[in-house]
Amino acid sequence: MKAIIGVLRNKYFLVTTGFVLWIFFFAEYDVLTQYRQRNELKEMKQKIIYLEKEIQDIQTEKVAIKTDSNTLEKYARETYFMKHPNEEVFVFDTLQSK
Repeated sequence: MKAIIGVLRNKYFLVTTGFVLWIFFFAEYDVLTQYRQRNELKEMKQKIIYLEKEIQDIQTEKVAIKTDSNTLEKYARETYFMKHPNEEVFVFDTLQSK
């Protein structure tokens, strides 16, 4: 018991304990903040990968539209609901609304 009291009265032990507590809980970049930032960084990296894939897909579609007239016609029909003069267009709303 005296050994424990002696260690608790040691100024180096107290300063070190105080410093560790300060770093873990009260500092600007404490452990919890570091954990949150690491998770946010992971999410952002995943989002970057997804968006780069989307950019690549859009660029591929852009090249296809510029080079192939059938693809251009398909894109115009699907996106802008364009039609030939003697055609009728039916648009089906497939989204479920509550």
